[in-house]
Amino acid sequence: MSLLTISQAVFDRVGVPRQNLMAGSADQQARILFGLLNQEGRELASRHGWQGLTKEKTFTATATETQSGVIPDDFDRFVDGTFWNRDENLMVIGPLSAQEWQAFKASHLQAIHDSFRHRGDDILMLPTPGAGASYAYEYVSKNWVGLVGSTTATLDAFANDDDLSYLPEELLILGGVWRYLRSRGLDYSEAFRSYEMAVNRRIGRDGGSATLNMTGPSDKYPVPRATIPDGSWNL
Repeated sequence: MSLLTISQAVFDRVGVPRQNLMAGSADQQARILFGLLNQEGRELASRHGWQGLTKEKTFTATATETQSGVIPDDFDRFVDGTFWNRDENLMVIGPLSAQEWQAFKASHLQAIHDSFRHRGDDILMLPTPGAGASYAYEYVSKNWVGLVGSTTATLDAFANDDDLSYLPEELLILGGVWRYLRSRGLDYSEAFRSYEMAVNRRIGRDGGSATLNMTGPSDKYPVPRATIPDGSWNL
């Protein structure tokens, strides 16, 4: 569904005549709902790590602590536990807080685990990685709007009537309904309750169920690995 069709669905549910133009419309109701749907999209995008907004970033390291140019323009936040050194098959622990990073730097101890801190547009890494090492992580994009006819161009808000949403469209409709009712000073309690129930159900289904790890640790540290030496074995 596009911005226009989502908006028309909201108008239908609140009993307001449909509009045939949203972006750039002079109609007051259209302008109000246009802003409310963008507010809903931003808040819904930040509420959960939606699979539809999750992407992978790979990069080749330089032999320096600071890795520049490795944060995508649409980056919002890391997906926990997905940062790995693909050459060594080792998890990179983080993101460390400013306090953890500075305490670690001040200790002058050799890093036991590869660790990282996100600062500005850079990733800081300890120990310093080797030049050419391959790394990958997953992140949640801040851009929840897609452009019609493009599989790559994205935006962080609706701009045109034919813009598409990477978020669940029914949630945008329900969110638009209760926000519109509230903006008009009408009772929105039931609409908000229905919205919250739908959001919680969808979050519960998003990405499927996690697999319970019965052997590895429950914290952020890498799963211990065992190596078997080469040789002939009599089994």
